[in-house]
Amino acid sequence: MTKNTRTPSSPVADAAEPPHRVMFLSVGQSPRADIIDEMLESLDLPIEALEIGALDGLSEAEINAFRIRPGETSIVTRLADGSDIVVSKPRIAERMAKIAAAFQPNEFDLVVILSTGLFRDFESTCPMVNAQRAMESTVISLAAHGSAVGLIQPLQQQIDELDIPALAPYKVTASYAADGDKRLLASALFDLADSEIIVLNSVSFTETDRQTVAKASGKPVVLARRIVASAIRLLLHGTHPVALPGVPQEFSEKLQRLTPRERQVLSLVAEGLSNKAIARQLDISPKTVEIHRSNVMAKMEVTSSNALIRMVVAAGHP
Repeated sequence: MTKNTRTPSSPVADAAEPPHRVMFLSVGQSPRADIIDEMLESLDLPIEALEIGALDGLSEAEINAFRIRPGETSIVTRLADGSDIVVSKPRIAERMAKIAAAFQPNEFDLVVILSTGLFRDFESTCPMVNAQRAMESTVISLAAHGSAVGLIQPLQQQIDELDIPALAPYKVTASYAADGDKRLLASALFDLADSEIIVLNSVSFTETDRQTVAKASGKPVVLARRIVASAIRLLLHGTHPVALPGVPQEFSEKLQRLTPRERQVLSLVAEGLSNKAIARQLDISPKTVEIHRSNVMAKMEVTSSNALIRMVVAAGHP
């Protein structure tokens, strides 16, 4: 397990406050400073970031055993030596689920499943951000609003593997590009010419990729890392009812109306979780979640979960 502690340079957060212990669970091998450092920079919170990769500590033969087989869905990840590997999505997801289930109650303030390709729930006794859940609810809310959404996946085969039944009624088109590959990103934009919003649907894509795509397309571009960072901020910033860095003033003012618990519920609603799932994560009753959820909707001045999700996405992409 690797870790680093980051104390914010901004006076927005109190540097004397004990750091939040956040566990980042990734598909490949740790450390993933290429992803985590960029997200931490945007949070301005004292965070002790700990990392575990699902392939940590395995031999070359054991890692190769996770490579994709015929008929399996795929996910690409990075090893400690910087090389990429395409592994079996169902088998690596099962390994990650066992790791997450082994975490002890209150061992971490937050667990972040740092992958946008695992279509499953993860059981944990710690509060959790599931990057795939957060991205899925984001795409559904944008599409349900009537926007033509274009997804850029990291692997070509993931276009055919994309299976989100809730998206069936909407106009969603997918293409592919590797992170940092300007040629493939340009090719993907050609495929997605009719899309009104572009979603870089992997945490491997960087802020530089987002800026490249936004400049080339002239369209709004949603970055997975920003969605995950927004969820982390909402779940951990509950004790700091102050203006948040990089967040529009109107959104920040509405957040200040919420109690710390309501902020947690807001984040989990934005992740698309049901009242029962939120209740399990926060160790409260579904009825209490329903009350908090109603309060959140009223204070944020929205009438639906989709509208709330779009507000959170817009706040994270000023």
